[in-house]
Amino acid sequence: MSRRAALGLAALLAAGGLLALHVGWRRRTRLWPAATGWARIPAAPAPRSTFALGEEQLELAWLGHSGFLLEWRGVRLLLDPHLSDRVTISPRLMERPIAPGDLGAIDAALVSHAHRDHLDPATLAAVPEIRALLVPRGSEGYVTPPPGHVGRVVPLAPGESTSVGPLTITAEVARHHGNRNHPLASAKIAVGWVIRGGGHALYFAGDTGRGAPFAEIGARHHPELAILPIGSYAPAWPIGRVHLSPEQAVDAARALGAALVVPCHFGTFTLALDREDEALPRFASSAAAAGLDWAMPDLLRPTRGATPGTP
Repeated sequence: MSRRAALGLAALLAAGGLLALHVGWRRRTRLWPAATGWARIPAAPAPRSTFALGEEQLELAWLGHSGFLLEWRGVRLLLDPHLSDRVTISPRLMERPIAPGDLGAIDAALVSHAHRDHLDPATLAAVPEIRALLVPRGSEGYVTPPPGHVGRVVPLAPGESTSVGPLTITAEVARHHGNRNHPLASAKIAVGWVIRGGGHALYFAGDTGRGAPFAEIGARHHPELAILPIGSYAPAWPIGRVHLSPEQAVDAARALGAALVVPCHFGTFTLALDREDEALPRFASSAAAAGLDWAMPDLLRPTRGATPGTP
């Protein structure tokens, strides 16, 4: 091996070692208040499971990262569920709240795009029943045949809708992409999801950057609740082009006109140069300065009698 090749290999190994240290390859999982930075937020709102859309109530529980269990009008939806122990080389740095097998029957799982931290076939396969799996059009090949006990796969492009019980679910434009094996560019799309019941709506952005048409989405759907990503924003180029920083998430919420924001995409895996516990304190500070109301859902547990917000 030539000296130049040896130096190149040494540099590559060193960079790989630094990356492994950064993402926490050898770090242990922590309880969620420490892992997310929640413990550093002055006067943080207490986590809760019940949310109001006008006169209607819904249940929303966090699965970590961008995953949620939503129960509304008798329908049970999973949003970007990922309950595996790692994403590529990044281990789960926050406690896993619940095993997929304990989730019970699900009417539909909504996956915003095919990146490995949002589309996790192992999680989907371990859920006892998922009657429908909604994915961005063009990504259905990643889940064909459907994993585990998943029923039909429903691909949707922006502007297209489907019904799940009494709820109408519409795909919306996201500034992101969905190539499972390439982090920077793709012809495969990502979407956000608008979930409407009666005259009320909530918006789940999935992954998106600040170039998404938030004002137009708000004008079309008038979401009262917005679930927005706040982490994996560094460096500003190229990662920050397709992710919201905490401050940009506040701007997006204001453009949407949402009365209440739930943050996500933080605290669970280290997928960029920002740490998993940096985004939430920054978001809380920016939201307070802007007068924006936000809430943290309870971390989902197998039994929900106790308050999961208390470690």
